[in-house]
Amino acid sequence: MNNHKESFEIIYRENILKVLPIYIEKQLLYHIQFPDNTPPLNICSAANFNQEKFWTSVPEGRQQLAIETGLLIDHYFTIQPK
Repeated sequence: MNNHKESFEIIYRENILKVLPIYIEKQLLYHIQFPDNTPPLNICSAANFNQEKFWTSVPEGRQQLAIETGLLIDHYFTIQPK
């Protein structure tokens, strides 16, 4: 789990999205705001029974968008200096 507590930005389909880490009952979620009329998205990282990591929307229903933006969040943290 990342200790990142401040908002940051990612680029998704040529749009800048604002991402705000939030904690709910010790679970890290990311609240994503879009620059257009797309409703905000909450996503979290989870693991399946094989311990394979995946991204999911909270509540469920916007899975593909959760996967695409979650991978961008992963990339954001891999390129940040330690």
